Amino acid sequence: MQKKILGVAALVLLACSPAVWLWWPGAFGEALLAFCWRGGALMGAAWLAYDDIQRLPGWLLIGLPLVLVALIRWPKLLLVVIPLLILCEIVRRVGRTPQ
Repeated sequence: MQKKILGVAALVLLACSPAVWLWWPGAFGEALLAFCWRGGALMGAAWLAYDDIQRLPGWLLIGLPLVLVALIRWPKLLLVVIPLLILCEIVRRVGRTPQ
């Protein structure tokens, strides 16, 4: 049911964007138009990826956006995060080797 709601929301937002463009000129109309386009695209992407998202662990769905926001806010964290990710991958692979 939730996948259908995402699809309908995406279609409604994308279908409303031409109406907003035609009937609401000005700053409010531009903001509403941007919301319709971006929200519709985001809902459409979520609709397409819904089955794959269901398989992700819950902590990842919360943690990944927080990490992305932190990296956008403080880009110098990339100098620390990238080597840590590489180190985590190396440790994970070494831990998996059969004995």
